[in-house]
Order: sequence, then structure tokens, then C-alpha cells
Amino acid sequence: MTQRAPRPRGRLPRLWARPWAVGLAGLLGLGLCSGPAAAWDPSTTHQGLLESAVTRSAVHLRWMDASELERGLFTSLRVDPDRLTKEELRLLQLTIRNAHADVGARPLGGPGACPSADAPPETQLFCVDQNLWEHSALGWLRLGMLAEVTPSARELNHFVDLEHPEAARWSDDELPAAVLRRRARANGEPTAGVVTGTNFSGQAPSAIAWFEDPDDLLAPPQTYAHLALASSAASQAERDHHLALAMMGVGALLHVVQDLAVPAHARGDGTAFFAPLSPAPGDRGLPLQEFVRFEYGRSELPGLRAGLGGRSSALGSPAPGGPSAAGPSGVPLAETLIGHVLGDAQHDGVATLAGRHFFSESSVPAPQHLDPTLSASEAASALLGDAHHLAAVEVEGATLAPWPAERGYLLSPTGRALAAFDTDLDGRTRPYLDEACYRDQAALLLPAAVDATRSLLDLLWPAWPEMQRSGDDLVLTIPAWASAELSVSIQRDDGQRREVGRHALTVSSENVVALGVGELAPGERVVLVLDATRADGPPIVLEQILSRRGPA
Repeated sequence: MTQRAPRPRGRLPRLWARPWAVGLAGLLGLGLCSGPAAAWDPSTTHQGLLESAVTRSAVHLRWMDASELERGLFTSLRVDPDRLTKEELRLLQLTIRNAHADVGARPLGGPGACPSADAPPETQLFCVDQNLWEHSALGWLRLGMLAEVTPSARELNHFVDLEHPEAARWSDDELPAAVLRRRARANGEPTAGVVTGTNFSGQAPSAIAWFEDPDDLLAPPQTYAHLALASSAASQAERDHHLALAMMGVGALLHVVQDLAVPAHARGDGTAFFAPLSPAPGDRGLPLQEFVRFEYGRSELPGLRAGLGGRSSALGSPAPGGPSAAGPSGVPLAETLIGHVLGDAQHDGVATLAGRHFFSESSVPAPQHLDPTLSASEAASALLGDAHHLAAVEVEGATLAPWPAERGYLLSPTGRALAAFDTDLDGRTRPYLDEACYRDQAALLLPAAVDATRSLLDLLWPAWPEMQRSGDDLVLTIPAWASAELSVSIQRDDGQRREVGRHALTVSSENVVALGVGELAPGERVVLVLDATRADGPPIVLEQILSRRGPA
């Protein structure tokens, strides 16, 4: 058998000649690029996933319908720096400074944007009002997606553990602690232990823990608090301020969940982010991220133009607890955040899909000496071993093709390339990932990430319950939530609100609520705010303006 030079695991031999590989190597050689790549690229892939999800979500239409066409995802929202804590202000300023100009995430205005009154008119272009920032609700979502990796050491919270995905911590024993410490210092952290509390000893809090972190400015608990204030604050300025911050938090949440559709994140494989991208020394990063960024950019993501169906057939016949097809617009895939990540009885979460159906760069099986007299399926079984962590549908009936051979592919029962293989100097069969594997991963995981993003938006802002108005009474049919409460307020033309009633509601039942608002002054309107809780999912805060035209 011909002896060939060994190839480091994770390297992409077919992609070395690609322009992006040469470009990255050149940047690193010139010292213009520091640190390894992220998961999906925040300025291209993440933004493309968000745009595709927004067009499939019902949130914009629900907001417009509930506000009599006054509020939607393109409505301008202003953030007041004087209302921010020092930590919030620092995070916002750092994110804006690092945001690419063409992403659409940079707001107008902010401290220092408004020159003196006698300054030339052209210098007023970026001034909003004093020190206020202004952006659309969608723009604040975009900015939140970038804030979630500011600094990029925050990416350590975007993983789940390979052995125990539900655990509050993840670990990667193969990743040297010294590498992690260097990365943290490169991103401005004063000490390594600030981010994880473990001095980067190869483990960190997982995405599951981040979902419940009360101290993280962008984590769901803070986002829920801003969402509540976005409806309960008295003035329009306060409500807009908190809604903008809530949208940033939602953007951060979407970023984390989208990252978990990357096998390296879903398999706790931090080592994959230091895989060689080209023969140039120091040119390291996550190959899947670079492949998707340069192959598809922001608007040509695979499988998104034609829709999201058909994912199950590419992985084999769906079974209970197995991969599921895309959900209908407006209907969440799961009722909890963890359900979107790890799945439930009705839906496979994105981390389960990515981690149990695909290898990451450093979690492929170890090289092995294989007997050439074995059949193709026996050789595949021997190469996979017992520690592959793949779903049974991927490995029962897997084959090596061609076999026996010096190079080829490890194929799933459906013929999908789980990994490529070649032969090293010692005659061992060595699996790795190549362009064909990444193309298959992108074709299945990117649509899954879009659907999870769409689903989370519809989960946070579900449809207003069935409601009828009869005179001064409302009849509301409340779903099977854990609890629900209705607030009735009067809103003036200037946006100022005053609460005139609060009513506890019975869930899974029809409720009759007396408005008791009396005669309205010119310009006044009745605003309903529904606060509800789910058994395990995120809280619900919905607004509804009662139409002057009569019954809802």
C-alpha cells in the first residue's frame, strides 16, 4: 500500500486552493486577523439566517395588527444612554464600534453624533436627538446578534456537552488551556477566569446555563425584564427604550441557538475552532464556518429559497424523537428554549440534529488499522467504534465506499457522507471532513437554524387569544398557559399610558372582563396588555390596541 504524508485532522485539502483560504492566510500573515473564526459568521451567515426567519415568522404581522399598523419590525425605536447602566453602555458602544457598516446593525445617533447648532447641515446627518440612538426593531435584533460575540470570548457559552447535552457545563479535554487563555486575552479580558470561572481549563458554562443566567446583560432573564417594561412603562420613550434592549437580547438568543446548529457547538468541540484552514502557519479557524461564508455569503444560503421541507428525507425516515420537518409559520416547534435546542417529544432540537447526525472536525473517530478483508459495512462499523455519539439511524448500515481503498467516504445508510477517509503513513484509515461533508451539513443544518429562529420569534410573541367585544365587556378565551393577567390602560396621543384596571384570568377557559374605561377623551385609546406564564417556557407579554371601529 502506498505510503502518503499524514494530513492533520480537520484540514481541508480540497479547499487549500480556494481564494478564501489564501486570503485568510495572507491576513494572518500580515497580523491583521487575531483569534480563530467564530461559528456561523455574525456579519453574513447569521444575518442571512435572521432575514430568512423573519420572512417566515408571523411576528411582524401580529405586531402590525395589534397596533393598528403603528408598530412592526421596521418601527424606529430609540435608546437613551442616560437610562443605561455603565455595563450596558459599554457593551452597546463596543458593539457599534465593531459592527460592519454593511450589516445594517449600526444605529443612528448616540453620544457625540449631534454637532453644535451652528455646524454645517451635512454634519447633522447622523444626529437623532441629543445623545439618543435610533434604529428599527429589526436593526436592534441585528445588533444583538453582534453583541453576543462582543467580546468573542462570549462564544464559550454557545456549546453543549457531547456526553451530556443537558448539563450546565461543557468540556473539551483535547483543547489546551493555554490556547484558550491566549484567546481570552486577545479579546480584552483582563484575566482568563473572568469568563468561565475555571481559568479556561477546558470547560465552561453551557448554553443551557446561559439561558437562565440572571447576571448576563443579554441572557433571557434580562430580556424578559425588558419585554415586561416595554409594555408596562408609562411613557412612550421608556417603552421604546426597553423594547430596543429586549430586541438586542432576543438577537443574542437567536445567535446562540443558531450556533448550536453547528456540529462543533453541539458536540462540545472547542478544538475544531483551531483546525488548519490552509498550509499557512497560524491560519486556523472553523472550516465549516469559512466554507459557508465564502460559498454562500449572506443571501444564497442553501435550501432557503425553495422552503424548509424535506429535511427528514435526507436523513432517513423520521421516527419518534427523530429529525422532524419544518414547522408551519406562526406555530412554535417547541414550548421551551431547551426544547428548541435539545428537542422534545414532537421535535428534534437544533443541537440534537447537529450533534447526533453529523461529525465535527475534532470528534471524528480516531485513525485505525482496518483489515482489508472486511466488508464495507464491517469496516465502517470498526472505524466508527462505540464512541461516535451519532444516532442509530446514521450508523446502522453505514459503509465505507469504495472499500478496500486508500481514500473514500464513510457513508450513512442513506448514502450521505459522514466523513471522508484516507490512509496515513502507518497504514491506518483516518477519517476527516472535507468539502463534500460540509456541503451536506450546510444543506441540512442551515434550514434547521432558520426554522428554529422563526419558531423562537413566534414563541416569544404568540397570537393574541381569541377575543370578542360586547359593549363594555371583553370575552377572552385563554389557552392552557400556567397563568394569565390582563391590564387595561388608557393611552394618550403623546404615548403616555395610565392603568385603569388589572384582571386575573382563568387559563383554559373563557373569561369575561369588564373594561370600565368610561368615556374616552379625544385622542385617547384603550390598550390591553396580556401578561402570561408558561409551565416551562418564556413568559408572554402581548399588547393589543382596542380598535375604535368596534369589536375585535
